Amino acid sequence: MNTPEWFYDERVQKIAPEKLKLLMSLAQQLEGKSSQKEMLPVLMGAAVSASRRGLNFTREEFDLIFRIMKEGKSAEEQAQMDRTLEQAQQLFSKR
Repeated sequence: MNTPEWFYDERVQKIAPEKLKLLMSLAQQLEGKSSQKEMLPVLMGAAVSASRRGLNFTREEFDLIFRIMKEGKSAEEQAQMDRTLEQAQQLFSKR
């Protein structure tokens, strides 16, 4: 797996190393997946795993990572990312 470009963004480097390691693992699991149906189970599993390990992202960290990941994407790709995020947030809020 290639390291995603966002990982090298200086804004991300302020996030704790163990959280960055989790993000890299998540990026690796999501590689090649493009549909919400494929991505949501991975995202949910990562959230549960992070919670068990006491790794909780602040809203600011999450927003920053998501903004960086969307940079350079087409409007369609950004909209797809937004829909996936919205669906994941709805699932998590039901718990």
